[in-house]
Amino acid sequence: MIAEGCSLAATTGSGVVVGVDGQVVTAAHTIRGATTITVVDSAAGEHAATVVAFDKDTDLAVLDVGTLDAPPLDLGIARIGTGATLTWTRVDGIAFDVVEVTRRLDITIEDIYGDGRVQRSGIEIQADIVVGDSGGPVLDETGAVIGVIYANSRVRDGIGFATDHDEIAEVIEARDDAGVGNGSCQ
Repeated sequence: MIAEGCSLAATTGSGVVVGVDGQVVTAAHTIRGATTITVVDSAAGEHAATVVAFDKDTDLAVLDVGTLDAPPLDLGIARIGTGATLTWTRVDGIAFDVVEVTRRLDITIEDIYGDGRVQRSGIEIQADIVVGDSGGPVLDETGAVIGVIYANSRVRDGIGFATDHDEIAEVIEARDDAGVGNGSCQ
């Protein structure tokens, strides 16, 4: 996904079609304030997207991408054990990596703007998470989405964090097909 409008360089991130045809779940911080959002499919086709859900507290957003032809993945339940991530970059395209879900979390963290403290549920994964991976799904062994990546650890190498299935279900349920705002750049 490519989000433009907040700086000279576009922001890139990952995303996943989950639950609903043509609707991509991603990390809200990757699209905040963007004036143009483009979803890139697995064949490098580009599709204009509109924001239909945006939650700065859970760091999740849903994009409506009417021209995207990709089957939605099921939503699963996060459990400890082997999983995988799917991420995208302009250079490498889609990457699939096996990861380990090491624990479930209930955390207090700042919202995406650093304005206030919020409660989140999530999962910790053993994975090398880098800039651009945010918004990519964490999958269970059946291929169901159990989390959406939002950060790497600043103090422990090889550790990443993702929202969990409960927060994904809530943001999908909250979508407004008429469109919603996607916050400000900062």
